[in-house]
Amino acid sequence: MNQGSAALPRSALAALFFAVFVVALGFGVILPILPLMVERLLVSPDPVGVARHTALLTAAFAVAPLATALPWGRLSDRYGRRPILVLGLGGFSLTLAVSPLATDLPILYVARLLNGGFAAAVLPTALALVADTEVDEARRARTFGWVTIAFSLGLLGGPMLGGFASGLDATALGRTVPSYPQAFPFLLVASTAVVAVVAVMRYVQRGSPPQGQQARLRSPARGGEIRLLVLAAIVAGGLGAFEVGLALRSRDLTIAPQMLGLIFAACMVVMLIVQAIAFSPLVKPATTRWLVAPSFAGMGLGLALTSIATGSIGLMSATALVAAAGGLLTPVLAYWVSLISGRGQGTELGLQTAAVSLGQTLGAVSAGLLFEFSDIFGPSLLVPGAMAIAAAIALTLPARLAPEAELVRR
Repeated sequence: MNQGSAALPRSALAALFFAVFVVALGFGVILPILPLMVERLLVSPDPVGVARHTALLTAAFAVAPLATALPWGRLSDRYGRRPILVLGLGGFSLTLAVSPLATDLPILYVARLLNGGFAAAVLPTALALVADTEVDEARRARTFGWVTIAFSLGLLGGPMLGGFASGLDATALGRTVPSYPQAFPFLLVASTAVVAVVAVMRYVQRGSPPQGQQARLRSPARGGEIRLLVLAAIVAGGLGAFEVGLALRSRDLTIAPQMLGLIFAACMVVMLIVQAIAFSPLVKPATTRWLVAPSFAGMGLGLALTSIATGSIGLMSATALVAAAGGLLTPVLAYWVSLISGRGQGTELGLQTAAVSLGQTLGAVSAGLLFEFSDIFGPSLLVPGAMAIAAAIALTLPARLAPEAELVRR
């Protein structure tokens, strides 16, 4: 069981929720307008080139944590959580604000890599702070759930904001940016990230690295950790392929960015409801391990239906199933990784973030690269097949996590 200090005050929790929400918002806000940006920056735009660069630019944000998430986690274990949160949010705000200034694709790639690298500091550090301080496992599980709910809201609220604001430009702020008419959503989220920095500095105590973290930094992985990390990478790959594939497919179906924003908004509501139920007092934390396999099966079904949907209503129904499964899997896997960790919480959750980034990158790239070889959603067979394999792997997970589940019950 985790030994820590008193539970986090509500003001600190609110600051953490806001911080992870803003970071996720910054990732998602670009999705509906990214094909438009690529089309503007390509010398000779064509559907295949737009699809390829849309996927690779999405992957650029996701791949950066492969190099940065684990170092951020180790730094937070050594020097405390608040300094890393502030550095991550500040760098995220700056790199997001300069993204609209990109005059060619290489500059935009660099901006997205840096943006993803700084963003990687926020979610694992926030979860590590929760793991440090929440002694009661039921409350800890619920708080993990609410942190990931905040992240999910940002992840899906970003595309909604980007879609609705696609027709706005910087004249809304009293300044015109002729070369990039979609600048307003970026500037709005970057400004909000500055507010998050202030909130973290004001309400999150600086503190010291938790007792015993230094000795745990080199502890070996436990049996179930590797399996959990693999599953986290697979679900992230499915969501990455889903997001990019949906953005590209919407263009083929002539679905406007505003309607795409509504589809993502519906996903956000579904995800919120599922996560709120799974991490409510009605569900014991130990029982969440039984939900992993069926959630992967449901996600695979939703992705398969997405590939054959022929209109906005069909897409909305299929994506709701993906959102429900993905929204449940992400916090459940993070919770169990943290619970059975043999290392420092920052290190372990940073490692999980790196695994998620790898999966998200592979999923996003596969969606874009395979899209050009098919008239429908490219990875329509590949991604649901991966979800079926994950469901089979997860069938043995409850037994492997049984000892840790017994600790949660006590």
